[in-house]
Amino acid sequence: MKHVLAYGFNFKKKNSSLMFKQTIDLNKFRENKFQYSGLRPCPCYGEDGVFLKIFDEIGVSKNPECVEFGELRSLGTTTRSFRISHKARALYFSGTMDFRSTWLNIIDVLKLAWNFKSIRFLKFFCSMPSKDFAIPETIGKKIRDFATDHKELDLFVIDIDSFDYEVMQSVFNDGTYPRVVVVEYNPSLPPDIPLFWPYQLQREKLMNPRLYGASFKAWDLLMAKQKYSLVHISGFCNLIYIRGDINHPFKRPSIEIEITDTLEKITKFCDNYCLPNFRPSWCYSDDLQESDLQLLSKPVD
Repeated sequence: MKHVLAYGFNFKKKNSSLMFKQTIDLNKFRENKFQYSGLRPCPCYGEDGVFLKIFDEIGVSKNPECVEFGELRSLGTTTRSFRISHKARALYFSGTMDFRSTWLNIIDVLKLAWNFKSIRFLKFFCSMPSKDFAIPETIGKKIRDFATDHKELDLFVIDIDSFDYEVMQSVFNDGTYPRVVVVEYNPSLPPDIPLFWPYQLQREKLMNPRLYGASFKAWDLLMAKQKYSLVHISGFCNLIYIRGDINHPFKRPSIEIEITDTLEKITKFCDNYCLPNFRPSWCYSDDLQESDLQLLSKPVD
């Protein structure tokens, strides 16, 4: 029964009978559509159009739901395209959440409802961002408590700039296999060496800002082990994967082509897809040294 559900019989667009040839390049669908939906401009990386295309092809569950943590803004997220397009219920939380952010989120939803002339967006008040922490020991229960069916969650995004890798491992170990998973890779790490920030490592003030998260190779090995296929690389941040039992028409991108590992590449990506004058906070920091890399861990087979 699991395979029947996964292939689309329970989804708004039935794609179980389609045998796709992987020919679509998602780079051609990069477009920022919703970065001004809230009161203030929100971060954007050309992903709105990418997610619209992904879910147009693979379909959406009967009760659309998404999870994203490391996020303060209700409409300033990687998941916003999915959430706005499908009126999706969401679980958002971040290790920090202040009074100002709470009010911004309220105004964001009101503006969204006004702009789209739909009171249906007021349901977003039932799943606003909150202050909480994602740690390996508790993340599985948080997702199960939230999701209608945690085994068929539509979209899952992790962005905590630290022990993301081990949190993702825990999600899989708990039996949650989202249909689409988005993880943040670190382009400052060697892309062909599997390295990740271990849960026990504490950030110190003198640490290089370029030291965070996990390398491309670490993520790609983990996701391949769980039968996920890579369909998009979003500049210096996100890798987008689709669960292996879901047919899709997207070709695998090349990390050698897409990686933003120089200031020139970072600048070009920002100018093309980000808000005016945006630059990652780490992009002017020194390159990582061998002593930095020795603080990280390697996956154990």
